[in-house]
Amino acid sequence: MTTQGAGETLAVRSIDTQTLLALHRKMVITREAEQTWSDMLQKREFYLMGHFGTGQEAVGVGLGHALEPDDYLFPTHRGIAEYVGKGMAQNDIWAEYYAKTAGPAGGKGGLHLSDYRLGLIGLVGSLGADYAISAGAALSTKLRGSDRVVVVSFGEGTSSQADLGSAMNVAALWKLPLIFAMTNNEWCELSPASEHVCTPFVAPRAEGYGIPWSVVDGNDVVAVYSAVRTVVERVRAEAGPYFLEFKSYRVGPHWSGDDGSYMCQEDVCAWQERDPIAACERRLLEEGMVSAGEISGIKKAAQAEVAAAIERARGLADPTYEEMLAGVYSGAPAGGGAREVS
Repeated sequence: MTTQGAGETLAVRSIDTQTLLALHRKMVITREAEQTWSDMLQKREFYLMGHFGTGQEAVGVGLGHALEPDDYLFPTHRGIAEYVGKGMAQNDIWAEYYAKTAGPAGGKGGLHLSDYRLGLIGLVGSLGADYAISAGAALSTKLRGSDRVVVVSFGEGTSSQADLGSAMNVAALWKLPLIFAMTNNEWCELSPASEHVCTPFVAPRAEGYGIPWSVVDGNDVVAVYSAVRTVVERVRAEAGPYFLEFKSYRVGPHWSGDDGSYMCQEDVCAWQERDPIAACERRLLEEGMVSAGEISGIKKAAQAEVAAAIERARGLADPTYEEMLAGVYSGAPAGGGAREVS
């Protein structure tokens, strides 16, 4: 999917069975984990919240899976697909949800997951605040002579944050290895994207900064994976930044406490017919890569993996008082400056 007469058309690469199965498994486990999380929130087993990415798992999984372990990914808040895509284990995700020190961030991340071992930078508290940080990371990478690529992921609502323009400007000016990866799911929290953005696509803004761009079908995991692989290779070869827009749809509500009553059910049903997991399963079956029984087995394995990770997290020791304060800044002392409590 690309805009007519504008932007680049990225050819979809052929994909081997092993890669397609890996992408499918990651989408399945993402949805299983998020559905389990949603059910637990409804039962008040957690005093947290959730921003689920139901229906757009192909974007995060395809994006994350296409990157190398050393590449930096600044994820968005919409679900956990990017984390799973880049290789974050369910054990680590649930250890963070349960605030256990065994988590990659010592249990302090909570919903704001991170895993530096995998190049997963922590989710910022204010969406859009990481545009400048990602540009800084890309500059650091270039100055160090590394071939690492940096990706900043965000939604079309966050594209209205002012720092995006500044980040695109310096990325183009300094030819930074930075990919702007935007998911257009047609919703800005509780209102349609059309009430916030006056054009059907956001990616053409990149042209004003001299940055090449493309719009990709975000419900086709192979198209997403292929596009990211192509762009990563170009950016890694010091071609400068790139802007990718993935067209998808958020079929669920904005957050776990939202009833979604404002959403047009006809549109929701239409997009559910384009469910990325179901589409991937059809391809696997039609091309004889798996049997129906194997598809069922993948789903059961995902359920078992999530359940085991939850059970493990529940059994982990709670952090001590000292562990809770380690690495936390308590505020500015009388002499000025931040003081670390450790």
